[in-house]
Amino acid sequence: MNINIVLALFVVLCLTLISGQRDDCEALRRACETCSSSLNNPSDRNLPTLNAECRRKTRNTWIWRNVNRCELTRLNCIGSNRRMNCADIAELARMQRVRT
Repeated sequence: MNINIVLALFVVLCLTLISGQRDDCEALRRACETCSSSLNNPSDRNLPTLNAECRRKTRNTWIWRNVNRCELTRLNCIGSNRRMNCADIAELARMQRVRT
């Protein structure tokens, strides 16, 4: 009986430690917003080339909306276990799917 309690406490401790190591992606986005406001070039903030390319690549599957540098930073944090191609970005950003 005691071994079950010890194992349960060990599992809870391990899960707590693992969840505590997750990145705070929203805090990362806020820090990015603070820094990027000082960028003089709007292209550095708004990523027009990435948005145009992803809009072209996903036109049959997603209704692409522009993402800025800080949103992309947050999405990269959330999707750290993904390839982060245009389709992954659209999915994580909760863009609308094209209806067929």
